[in-house]
Amino acid sequence: MEESTNIPPLNFEPEGANIDIDSFLQGDNWFSIDVSGDYLDFSIPYEKPPYTLSFNGIPFAPLGGIHAQTGLSGNGKTQTLCQYIAAFLKGEYGGLRYELADRVPDPVVLYIDTEQEMCNTIAVKNRVCSMVGRDPQQPQDDFKILMLRETESAMDRWRKTLRAIFEVKPTVVFIDGLLDVIDDFNRNEECQKLIYKCMQVATHYKMSVWCLVHLNPNGAKLVGHLGSMLERKVTDLFCTKKDSTKGETLFSVSHEKARGRDIPEWKFRVLPVDGWGRPEQIKEISSGDITIEDIKTWLQAGQGDISWPAYESAIKEIFKARGNVRSNDALQECVTRAKNRRFITPQAPEEFEARQKHPKYYLSID
Repeated sequence: MEESTNIPPLNFEPEGANIDIDSFLQGDNWFSIDVSGDYLDFSIPYEKPPYTLSFNGIPFAPLGGIHAQTGLSGNGKTQTLCQYIAAFLKGEYGGLRYELADRVPDPVVLYIDTEQEMCNTIAVKNRVCSMVGRDPQQPQDDFKILMLRETESAMDRWRKTLRAIFEVKPTVVFIDGLLDVIDDFNRNEECQKLIYKCMQVATHYKMSVWCLVHLNPNGAKLVGHLGSMLERKVTDLFCTKKDSTKGETLFSVSHEKARGRDIPEWKFRVLPVDGWGRPEQIKEISSGDITIEDIKTWLQAGQGDISWPAYESAIKEIFKARGNVRSNDALQECVTRAKNRRFITPQAPEEFEARQKHPKYYLSID
């Protein structure tokens, strides 16, 4: 079979030959672009990323990076941001730790509220100050809040964001929420430019940039093309979800994307403090951490939480509420040890109600 004569031969230009730039992607105007300053200098040694925060010893959110917080509306996103802010200002909050004390001993936080009414922004300020033990009525040199709700245009919000960053020179900025600094969060080119600008800001000022974007109502992804672009570019993405079961509202924070190690989920509740609430992280207790004195104390503290005699399932709710015991194995161990020490004693069979198959228990602690 003869070789096709329609395939053009491979032509190799000799070194130094002129390049016919008109024959390749001429509309991109690439030939005159200078890339000499963009090649990696191989002599630069590797350094670990300067992580700003950690949770239970696992670092995240480095300087020079952008990071995202998401969740459905009313699912505790801002309460989660407050925990990050408290860790920056106090050095730690719950399992969160500020990791740059040797490099940046006095971090500065800029919180930008693009959508909330003033009373809610003030609530954020008061909440954070109460979390770190400060007077909320006193100005803070290391904690600044910018309110942009009344700024009419998205471009003006963005300009004010840049100006505040220039003036404050923060270690970290929280933009709560990013959708309000863009005209159309579904226009690809506009969204791409904004995310690239956020990346430039983080790099230029050597700071950490947090962007809050809602989840779609179905909870499947971040809102719009802006959310999709943000998700692709962030170093860390956290999602907060609300779980209202059995009369208690808890929030869980999960690490959905990480450039480094994955962080285990943590939970918090919101304490009803002074009308604005304060998040309190919940440390789940494993069975190996529980003492018999813990079990006795929880039963005594929670004896009014349920009606006695009570089924095991109701007694377990005391251990959940009073001891933050969550795993099924640990809850069952608490019940079993309470039986063995006769803190709870079973009904006699003749006390069973009609169709009752399992005993209820009396509290027998003096």
